[in-house]
Amino acid sequence: MRKARWIVGILVILLAFLLWWSIASNYDYGSLAGTYVLRNGKITCALHLRTDQTYTEQLTTKTGIQKANGNWRRFGEAGVEFSSPFLKVPGQQSGPSGKNYGHFDKTLGVFPNLTLDPETGGPRFHRTISSFLER
Repeated sequence: MRKARWIVGILVILLAFLLWWSIASNYDYGSLAGTYVLRNGKITCALHLRTDQTYTEQLTTKTGIQKANGNWRRFGEAGVEFSSPFLKVPGQQSGPSGKNYGHFDKTLGVFPNLTLDPETGGPRFHRTISSFLER
């Protein structure tokens, strides 16, 4: 009986690890799509990424609200490039080609975050909880 408990315990741990690994290593459009928010002082930027590779961005500052729509494209494992007219936020720089790009990473391997211009430690967007519930 004791051996059976050990075996069941090991199998449960193994299955939990495999489930976590499948989520943590998944960087496809479906797993990254959702709403990401940046709050930086007096600005708020909401970026909604859709699975059809389009995005909607809303930048709210003390002077007003700006909106943009465009496309996003993954490259490599976790890189992302945004088409024009992506609205820049404070601390963001364009890449060498003049395009806007970023990098996804996952907190605890599960919750995606987006950093724009990651080489210089650019602004970091966090995925909203409601974005997970929408799926």
